[in-house]
Amino acid sequence: MGFLRGPGARRVLLAAGVALAAAPAVHSVCTGPPALTAKLRANPTTENAIQVGTWFAGHKQFECAAETFRTALKADPNSAQLNYLEALALVGAKQPLAAVPALQESIRLQPETLKPHLLLANLYEESGKFEEADAQWNQALAIDPHSEVALEGYSNTFYARKDYAGVIRVLQHAPRTETLTLRLAKALDALNYFDQASDVLLEALKVTPNSLPLASAEAVILVKKRQYLEAFKLAKYTLDHHPGNREAELGYLRVQVMTQHFSEARPSGLNYADPRPLAQKLLAETPHNPEVLFLNGVEDHEVGDYAAAKAHLEEAISLDPDFSYSHFHLGTTLVALHEWKEAKDNLEKSIALGNTDPKVHYELAKALHGLGENDQAAAEIQKYQDAKHAEEASQEATRDAAHGDISLAAGDLKGAIADYRAATEVWPESAGYRYKLALALHKAGDTDGERTALEEAIKLNPGLAAAQKQLGYLLSRSGDSAGSIEHFRLAVEAAPSWTEAWINLAAALGESGQFAEARTAVATALRLDPGNAQAKELSAQLARDPAAQQANP
Repeated sequence: MGFLRGPGARRVLLAAGVALAAAPAVHSVCTGPPALTAKLRANPTTENAIQVGTWFAGHKQFECAAETFRTALKADPNSAQLNYLEALALVGAKQPLAAVPALQESIRLQPETLKPHLLLANLYEESGKFEEADAQWNQALAIDPHSEVALEGYSNTFYARKDYAGVIRVLQHAPRTETLTLRLAKALDALNYFDQASDVLLEALKVTPNSLPLASAEAVILVKKRQYLEAFKLAKYTLDHHPGNREAELGYLRVQVMTQHFSEARPSGLNYADPRPLAQKLLAETPHNPEVLFLNGVEDHEVGDYAAAKAHLEEAISLDPDFSYSHFHLGTTLVALHEWKEAKDNLEKSIALGNTDPKVHYELAKALHGLGENDQAAAEIQKYQDAKHAEEASQEATRDAAHGDISLAAGDLKGAIADYRAATEVWPESAGYRYKLALALHKAGDTDGERTALEEAIKLNPGLAAAQKQLGYLLSRSGDSAGSIEHFRLAVEAAPSWTEAWINLAAALGESGQFAEARTAVATALRLDPGNAQAKELSAQLARDPAAQQANP
């Protein structure tokens, strides 16, 4: 029953009207307020039943509320509202599976009402019916593409499955609220799209300039981009403008700890205070905060107090066992203490949890050598060297691509193309850099080069919807209708909420005479964006086209 315990689910249930409190024991007799009860008996209308049922729900008597709504449905079986209210009462009574049929009936009767879709999506997610849940989230967003509750709930499902590309597809055009922006930035961060993560955070900070979570997240991204001075300045600025605020203090400490362990990171020209007093202060105030324990453990290790580091990191792991860097730093501490077996276990756990830092393999090699497993230690040293080389290549490619972005913005197409080519040569596994190269080649009018770059990008990442759409566009211009339809289909499969891709698919289908499918595609575009002028025009054209009418009488 894990999903409904999350903060995103809490928002969905509150939006749906479910009171989040423990349900009392079942009442053998439901006794409501005398005046309302008498009114219902004298005049058993749907409106009066809703008043009584709502009173029961408000007093946490959910079984009685459900029975009241169920009785009213016998007289008014086509009431979508009564079905929905019965489902709410059943969820409140801790009977989520029993609520599903009532929600399904409510949606059947009034499919354009948002809240039943939200609640049903949560219930499907809770029971592991992910495809059914996705369908409900999509229907909710078709009703209201800007629903923050639907966007948060849907993106949470992808994030819980570690489908970060799915999170990005859902939230890339979402309002830049604090919650949605943080979720999008975390997904971009998880895929190492640091520039894009920084862009969305800065965009949101323009709307909410005093947001501590947004500023803290941006500071972390700046560290990952190796812009250490900027990260330190932002954390210091945030703390200076929120003196005594624990969240601001934690953000400042986080950046201090993250940066001081890189020799090139120590900002010059600034008073870089010793982080230990602040770390100890926060630990005294929040002794069971896993991040505070982690940061103290890292600092303890830095000053050589390995016993304290071990204690703090072990407690941090007991509270948050899935944070890979706690296992990494505990592993390095245990290496220093020559506790080889426990060090090996924690370093391997860190890798299993997704730690890609080359140093984890170097430390693991030390632990394996201490255990006498020299062949395995040599293999880890090779992994360290390979990972270090890949990291350096990634950094060089990032610099090349960033320079290409500057050149492209300045109108220097020749320079941009050269920079993007250099990035793809240094990091040939990056589909994103090949797509950037394709865009620059498109602007330069090099259709053949653009097509090659797009095909290479798609081969590396078939789920890169933008590349699929652009290749579909190129093929449609060359007269390859079958090829263009294929890639437009792949684009909407990768990004099912992308209105423009659906319009492209509809147009290509219409041009090839597949009018029924074209109408379905443009209808999807209009559900996603009812006011889209291009979709409206295409829909009207398909409706009045004589060939389309003949094929679809």
